[in-house]
Amino acid sequence: MNRTVRLITAIASLAGYLAVLRYVAPPDRPYFILGIGIVGLVTWLLGTVQGIIATVLLVPLTAWIYQQFQVSASYTHFASTPAYLGLQIILVLGIGYMRRENLSLRRKQAELEETNHQLQRTLGKVQELGGIHNMCSGCKKIQDDEGIWQSIDAYLKAHTKMEFSHCICPDCARNFRNASEKLSS
Repeated sequence: MNRTVRLITAIASLAGYLAVLRYVAPPDRPYFILGIGIVGLVTWLLGTVQGIIATVLLVPLTAWIYQQFQVSASYTHFASTPAYLGLQIILVLGIGYMRRENLSLRRKQAELEETNHQLQRTLGKVQELGGIHNMCSGCKKIQDDEGIWQSIDAYLKAHTKMEFSHCICPDCARNFRNASEKLSS
């Protein structure tokens, strides 16, 4: 939900609460307690600061609406007391904290999903050799899936990201030297 929609929803909720309180709700019942829920909704939609602003505006408006009716003085009194204001501020701070934690968790979840997506793409690029492959014990050529015999370095280069440079290991160099010495003598 984008910010404009959240703002319109919050304003409509506040206006709806005040209209219901003034024109629909029976004045002999403590419907002003619903204001705490409305302030919680505003806080969740817009943030802690906006929730406190809504509280500061809603408390005197609620008290003013109840003063318009011939109701019990206790409702009118409670709707304008620091206790009612305190309940709303405690709610605003609690919901504001939960909202921040929720947004933080959403960001972390998006980061994890992106990292997971990157890992999946990378894993898709990895080629893994498995199974049994025929290899000549004499020349060390390997038979591919189509039955073609090719050198092991060509096969691995085609099926993995391996690159080869040819050289002679110390054992083969010794054997080569020994063989050439035998031929020259």
